[in-house]
Amino acid sequence: MRTRSGHGRSVAMALAMAMAACSSDSDTMAFDESGAPMAPGGASNGTGPGTTTPGQEREVESDYEAPVATGHYVWVANPKSGRVAYVDAATLEVHTVEAGNGPTYVSSVPAQTDDTALVLNVLSQDATLLRATKNGISTKTFDVAARANSVAYSADGRYAIAWADARKVDQAPRTEGFQDLTILDLVAGTSYVVAVGYRPVAVGFAAGTTHAYAVTQDGIAILEASGTPAVTSNVAVSDTPNEDPGSRDVSVTPDGKVALIRRDGSSSVTVVSLDKGTRASVALPGEVTDLDLTDLGDKAIATIRETSQVAILPVPGILTDPATFETVPITGETVGSVVLPPGGLKALLYTNAFAAERLTILDLAQTPPPFRTVRLYSPVLAVFSSPDANHAVVLHDRTQATADGTPGTPGAFSVVPVGNALPAKIVATQAPPAAVAVVDDRAIVAERDNSTKVFGAYLVKMPQLMVDRLPLASPPIAVGVVEGAKRAYVSQQHPEGRLTFVDLDTGAARTLTGFELSARVVDGSKP
Repeated sequence: MRTRSGHGRSVAMALAMAMAACSSDSDTMAFDESGAPMAPGGASNGTGPGTTTPGQEREVESDYEAPVATGHYVWVANPKSGRVAYVDAATLEVHTVEAGNGPTYVSSVPAQTDDTALVLNVLSQDATLLRATKNGISTKTFDVAARANSVAYSADGRYAIAWADARKVDQAPRTEGFQDLTILDLVAGTSYVVAVGYRPVAVGFAAGTTHAYAVTQDGIAILEASGTPAVTSNVAVSDTPNEDPGSRDVSVTPDGKVALIRRDGSSSVTVVSLDKGTRASVALPGEVTDLDLTDLGDKAIATIRETSQVAILPVPGILTDPATFETVPITGETVGSVVLPPGGLKALLYTNAFAAERLTILDLAQTPPPFRTVRLYSPVLAVFSSPDANHAVVLHDRTQATADGTPGTPGAFSVVPVGNALPAKIVATQAPPAAVAVVDDRAIVAERDNSTKVFGAYLVKMPQLMVDRLPLASPPIAVGVVEGAKRAYVSQQHPEGRLTFVDLDTGAARTLTGFELSARVVDGSKP
């Protein structure tokens, strides 16, 4: 798990335009009045090493969040009414259920037989467990600590940790530490509040266990969720207490035993044993601009932009032998960021520190790892892999008009074959891309420009690389895929609530408006 980008863990993500808060991290995105991501200051049109003095890599994927869907339902919370609507994605039948006061943050509970969601109620400071069964919906309420806005789950879905991510809170005073975490036993119906270090930035469970961890500005807290929940230890990640924690990028292995820390401006990676509290420093040949773990946790990939190299660190072996790792030169390219598709057999390399128009695919299954570069035709902004690792969707930054009269573009995206050495397909959008969700053979990309009132969504079919555009009547805020119903959905900004469902096979669209009134369904995307 990464504290910022979350690469490789979820590809169904939506641009968090509604977030009032900005992260204190140095790679925070800026947005203009249209709600679109702005290009970095001083970006160059250069696409190769040495063409410009680059800025910092921007982990744009961290500005995207997964919409709320379970196997058959889409869940929508209404903080004003105190109700949660759940929509059957196959029949478009709508039901509502009472939650607590101010239901706001909804998440799906994993590994459940029935469609199950948990909603955090911000005004009543509790959480409501919602379970849709053939006999109707059941509810259960848990007390939670104030300000909770995020949830982490154990793999079996029994335990949940509700916590407050300060980056989602607008202008929080420094004296507010957000240190209270609530551990929920969703089976026993109990909740306990425990305190960890200052301002957690990531919380997770070790795979297959009741052990959990919280990455904070004071180190990594180790928690036990079973029995009487407690914080069992705190592991320091630095010998320097005054080090700026906002410059850290922390990855934790799925088994919760090893953490790797990258720091802005540093050529070293710190490796920490969360069991023993021991640390090792790995010296690399230049500043590490990005670091990510494979989903298996058996290796970490570090990018060194100034030397156009990639370092492959074996895990957990690097902890005891920090001098043993492989360095791969990416000749002729500039790579500063990495995305690791599921399976850990490929690495997708790029930079968005300046206007580079290429994506490099590194084959980690071979020794030494060969690579190939895919030419794109617009600056790379963010990269999202399909779950089967056969394709990737690349979002492109908007471009400005050039001196030779070439007009600028509002945005674009490309569909890149990763499994086969084929050209990418670029799609010019009518507005900046605002959200993306990817499954194995389909993707949905939404576009949004508030100033021109241009809203739309694109259905991408893979491997054919066929793309169809659907106009939308209101601004999209999230997208997702309900695989059980074979439909994608686009959640939109509307006073009564609006969802547009898109058939993944035919592309036919139906729009549902008004979740708590007399919900109406129309063909197409018009209200």
